[in-house]
Amino acid sequence: MPRVGVFRVERGNVEVAVRKAIEAVGGVDIDRGEEVVVKPNIAFHKDPYGAINTDPKVLDAVLKVLREHTDKIVVVESDSTSNYAEVRAEQSGIMEVVRRNDACFVNLSKDEIVHVTVAGRTLRLPRTVVDAQYFVNVPKLKTHEDTVITVALKNMFGVLPEKNKAVFYHSILEEVIPLVNAACRQNLIVVDGITAMEGRGPITGTPVTMNIVMSGRDPVTVDTVAAHIMGFNPKKIKIITRTHSLGIGEVELEKIEVVGEPIERVARKFRAPRAVTGVISDGTMALRILFLNTATPQAVGKKVRVGVIGCGKVAEYLHLPGYNSLSNVEVVAVADLNEERLEYVKRKFGVGCTYTDYMDVLENPQIDAVSICTPPRLHKDMTVEAVEHGKYVLCEKPLATSTSEAYELLEEVGDSKFFVMPAFNYRFTPSVKMVNEIISRGKIGRVERVTVTFKSDQRVWNAVTSFRFNEKSGVLSDLGPHVIDMLHYFLGDVEKVNGADAKAERYRVYDRVKIDLIMQSGAKANVGLHWFSDSIIPSFYWRIEGTKGAIRFDVLRSPYAVSISWNGKTWQRYAVEPIFKDIVDKVVMAVRRTHYSYSAEINYFVQCVANKTPPSPTLLDGVKCVETMEQITQKL
Repeated sequence: MPRVGVFRVERGNVEVAVRKAIEAVGGVDIDRGEEVVVKPNIAFHKDPYGAINTDPKVLDAVLKVLREHTDKIVVVESDSTSNYAEVRAEQSGIMEVVRRNDACFVNLSKDEIVHVTVAGRTLRLPRTVVDAQYFVNVPKLKTHEDTVITVALKNMFGVLPEKNKAVFYHSILEEVIPLVNAACRQNLIVVDGITAMEGRGPITGTPVTMNIVMSGRDPVTVDTVAAHIMGFNPKKIKIITRTHSLGIGEVELEKIEVVGEPIERVARKFRAPRAVTGVISDGTMALRILFLNTATPQAVGKKVRVGVIGCGKVAEYLHLPGYNSLSNVEVVAVADLNEERLEYVKRKFGVGCTYTDYMDVLENPQIDAVSICTPPRLHKDMTVEAVEHGKYVLCEKPLATSTSEAYELLEEVGDSKFFVMPAFNYRFTPSVKMVNEIISRGKIGRVERVTVTFKSDQRVWNAVTSFRFNEKSGVLSDLGPHVIDMLHYFLGDVEKVNGADAKAERYRVYDRVKIDLIMQSGAKANVGLHWFSDSIIPSFYWRIEGTKGAIRFDVLRSPYAVSISWNGKTWQRYAVEPIFKDIVDKVVMAVRRTHYSYSAEINYFVQCVANKTPPSPTLLDGVKCVETMEQITQKL
C-alpha cells in the first residue's frame, strides 16, 4: 500500500516537519556519491506572499537532508514566458538556498536534449532529468486554472525545456503532463503546503495558510491525497486519472496509507479556479477572453465592526462610503481632533460613536478592524498600537516616513495574527489587474520601458488638513507611493534610482517631480508626478512597452479598459465593461469624487478580516514602497 505523509509545521519549524515527512515514507535511499536532481516550483520571479513558488525554507530543509547522503545535488528549473530560470531563481530567493547548501543550479532550457518515447508519443526532455539517478520533486500546493490543482504532477511540466512552453503545450496540458511524469521517474516528493493558493492559480490566486508538509513516492498518489485535502475529487482531475492509466500511483483513497495528520484534520475547501472570468468587448469588436484575476475572499455571515481614525477627505470619499456599502460591516466609531469634522461625518454616515482621542477607538472591544487615515507621521505608531490592541489595520500610504521606521514597524507587528494592509487601492482596478496578468503571462514579452504620468489637481481635491503643503516632499509623498507600488506589482523591486528632479512651481513644496528608475527585471521606468491637471478628473496614465507588444491605459479615466498594440502601429481596446459604462462612470467619478478601486479595496479588506485571510498587498509591500520612496528623495 503506497504511503503519503502529512505533517504540520509547528511553531515555524519547517525543517522538523520536512524530516518527519521524509522519514514517514521511508527516508532517502541514496548511495554515497550518487547525483540527486531536485525540482522545486519556481513559477514566477516575484512571490511577495509566499504562495506562488516553493518556500525557500522547505527547499533548504530538503537539501540539508540530502546532503547527509550525498554531496552531488543539482537543483533544476527551465525558462518560461515569465522569465529566465536563473532570474526567477535569484529573485525568488531559491538561488541563495542553492548556494548555501553547496548545490549546483542547472537551467534545463540550456541542457542537452534527448528524445524519449512514452505511450507512442515522443517528448523532448533535458538529459539531466532523464538520466537522474535519484529525482526529488518539491512542488507547491496550489490550484491551477487549467488543471484544477498543481502539485507533484503539474510541477513536472517545468522540466520541459521550451521557454514558450505555455504557447506550445497549454492547450494540451492534460495530455502532456501524464507523459512527462511517465518519462521522468520520481524517487521522492516533498510538497510545500505552508502557504498554499486557492482560486485562480497558479500565479494570481489567493494565499491560504495551511502550515503543512506532505511527502510520497509517486506523483499520482501524492496528488490524490492533496486533492482531498483541498476539497476536490481526484477522479475528476484529468491529469491524475490519465497518469494513473499509465500505471502510476493510486487514486483510491482507501488504498493509500496516510501517516501523520489525518486528512480531515487539515482539509479545507479551496475556492476552485476559473479559466474564464469575463469577456472583453468594446461594443464593436469581437469578444475576447479576459485574463483577469477576480480572486477576492468570499463574504461570510460574520459581522465585521470597524473604526476609522482620521476623518479627512480620504475617509469621507473612500473608507466610510466603502464600509457603509457592505451588508456585513458596521462602522462603530470614528476619531478626529476636529470636533466639527466629527459631527459632519457622524451625520453623513450615521456613525454611532465619535472620539477626539483615537485610543478610545482602539480600546473599544467591539471593534475588529480600523482604517488609519491620518497624516503619514502618525501611521507607524498608530498601526503598532492598533495591532497591540488586537485590531486588523488598513493604513493609508505611506506606512512610515522613513525606511528605518518602516522596518521597525515590520519587526514589531510582522508576526502578529492581526495583519496590516497598506492602502494601495489602485491594485483593485480591473484594468490594473488585467495588465498585471498580461505581463505575468508574457503576452507582451519582456517589459523594456514604462512611462507613467500622474496628474491630480490639489485645488479640486481640497483637503481638509494642509499637511501635504507642510512637507517638502509634497507631490512625491502624495502620489509617489501609488506609482511605486504598481511598479512593484507589475515588475518586482526597483534596482536603482537613476535620477530625480523636483520643482515647486505653484506651492512652497514639490509640486512637479520627474523620476528615472531601473527595475530589477531590467525595465526602465520614467515617472512624472504633477499637482496640476488639465481636467476635473485626475489622470494616471501608463504606457508599458514589451518585446512583443505595448499597453497603454489610464487608471483613473478608464478603470475598465486597456489598449494593446501588437505591431507598434494600431491599437486594440480591451475592456471588462462596455464603452458606454466607461463613459458614464467617468462622469460619476468626477461628480462624486470616487473611483472603482475605492469600494473594491474596502470590500477586499473586510472579507480578509471576516475570513482571517492574509491580504495582498502585504505589510512588506508597504515597507518596500517606503524604502524606494526614500531612495528617490535622496536623489532630489
